[in-house]
Parts: sequence; structure tokens; C-alpha cells
Amino acid sequence: MSRAMRLSMQKFLVSISIALLSLFVLPLQAQQERHFPDNVGSKVKYNATIEMSKGYVSGVCIMVNDGGVIKGSLFNEFGISAIDFTYQPDKKKVKLLSVIKMLNKWYIKKVLRKDLVQVMENLSKGIYSYHDKKFKIDYNFTILKDATEE
Repeated sequence: MSRAMRLSMQKFLVSISIALLSLFVLPLQAQQERHFPDNVGSKVKYNATIEMSKGYVSGVCIMVNDGGVIKGSLFNEFGISAIDFTYQPDKKKVKLLSVIKMLNKWYIKKVLRKDLVQVMENLSKGIYSYHDKKFKIDYNFTILKDATEE
């Protein structure tokens, strides 16, 4: 076999190896960079803030997919649960299980339910913020990585 043929054969094998490697690595990266709990049993953590004109709520939001229903909790910096909710993606419905006293008013909960549906829709598309123009409420989420993932 001539030297030129060996070099072309090596280049061919290297390019095939790279192509095969990319087929295996890309799905693994997509699996690790989960931004929304779309698989049963999957869990996602976010830094979250809800900013209103008269105050804000911030902390860590944890969401878990429990058989097609997403269960979420927003804990403030002191570990107190600010909002507990469920989201049914097929019905596009949010149910508030509990809210802190500051938000526990029927008219606030009505807006919060409607806005959380939009937030969840956005998060499922990889959009990490939502702005309610009518009530001037900003919702911002940032993926929170575990220490084991870094």
C-alpha cells in the first residue's frame, strides 16, 4: 500500500471516528442540560425571582415531573416555602397548593395562576423569563447546577 493511500485511509478513519463520536456525545449533552422536567421522575432546580411593584419573592424553585404532572416549590432564602404548585401540561393548568401570607389573596392568586401557566410554557421552550404587562410582574428563572454537575 502506498504512503498516499495510507494517509487518505487514516484521514477517512479519523473523520468516521469523529462522526460516530458526535452521534454519541450530542445526545448525552442534551440529556445533561435538562432545563425542564419533561421526563417522569426528572428534577430541575432554578434560581427564581418574582418582582412586583410592592415587593419581590426570590429563592430556589424545584420542579419534579411526577407522572406527567409537574410539582413545584419556590423556597425563599430562609428555606420557607413561598409557593407550592402543580402544573398539568396537557391541560395547561396550574393549581396553587399553598402561598405565603403576602400573596394569599384571591385576586393575587388568580393572577399568579395565570402567570405561572405562561412561565411553565416558556420554561418548556427554554425561555427563562416572563413579563406580565398588565400587572407589571417580572418572573425570572436561571438554571441552578448541582455541585456534582460542575
